[in-house]
Amino acid sequence: MRKQFGVAGLPTVVLANQDGVEIDRTYGYINTADFITTMDNYAKGIGTLDAMLAEEDAKSGDNAFLMELGKKLYAHSRFDDADVRFAAVVRTDSTNADGLAAEAQLKRGLVAYKNDDPKLGMVFCQALLDRWPGSDKRAEATIYLAWYAEKAGENAQALTSYQDYLKNWPDGEDAEFAKEQVGKLTSGDGESEE
Repeated sequence: MRKQFGVAGLPTVVLANQDGVEIDRTYGYINTADFITTMDNYAKGIGTLDAMLAEEDAKSGDNAFLMELGKKLYAHSRFDDADVRFAAVVRTDSTNADGLAAEAQLKRGLVAYKNDDPKLGMVFCQALLDRWPGSDKRAEATIYLAWYAEKAGENAQALTSYQDYLKNWPDGEDAEFAKEQVGKLTSGDGESEE
C-alpha cells in the first residue's frame, strides 16, 4: 500500500472514495478534532491538493499558502514540485521575517534527501545555519546536517554536527540520538543505523 499511494513518510492517512480513488491525505500527527475537521473538509473538496493547486495563482504571493502547498505536495511524494514552492518561500522572505523561510529551507533539505542527494541536503541545512543564526529551526538544521553528512559518507562533518547539537541543545529532543551517533562514529563501528 505504501508504494501504491506514494507515501512520503509515516504517519500518513489516505482518504479515498468508495472506488479506491484518493481524495487526499494527511501527513504527520494531527489531534483528533483537527483530523475529523480535515477529513470532513476533504470530503467536501476543501483543502485538498487539487483545491490548493487551483488557488495557487491567486495566492502566489502568500508565503503561508505556498508553505502549506509545498507540504501538501511533499506528502503526495511530489518532491520536486514541493521544492519549487519551498524555494519560492526562501526567495520571497530572505530575512526570515515570518520564520517560514527557515522552515522552507529545512524542507528543501528533506526533499534533497528524498531525492537521494544527501549532499544537497547538507547544503540547504548549512545555508539555514549561516543565513539565519537566530532561527528556531537551528536545532533541526544541525541534526539533519549531521544525518545527511553521515548518509553522504562525510563522517567527520557528521561527527562535528552531532557534537554541535549536543553542545547547543544537550537536553534537546534529539540529544539521545546524537549521543548514539557520536558513539558509533567514534568507535569505528562504521555507518550508523537508520
